[in-house]
Amino acid sequence: MTSTRIVKRVDSREFRDFIDKYHNDIKVNPHAYFRISEAQRKVYKDGYLIATLVSEEPRLIGLQQNGRYAAFFSRKEEYLRIVFSVDHPKNIEIITFYNTDHLPKI
Repeated sequence: MTSTRIVKRVDSREFRDFIDKYHNDIKVNPHAYFRISEAQRKVYKDGYLIATLVSEEPRLIGLQQNGRYAAFFSRKEEYLRIVFSVDHPKNIEIITFYNTDHLPKI
């Protein structure tokens, strides 16, 4: 079983390179909305998640053991964790997201 544990910190420049290269080709996997309530679905729409990834500077970016990336964006009293994969010849796909109260230790 693959793990979501972060095994390597990703440099913000490397993250920006992904975003600059694929900013027009970011999609949200329908699974991303699996765990959230109807009320949360009104807030967390595709456009919101994509805009967060494209325009905000994450507090931490890491490579997970399963090969996906996790970006942590600061919110009022928590962090929004967006998990995404980079398919180098094609696009970025947001796999899932959730709120967490702390940044992981690497």
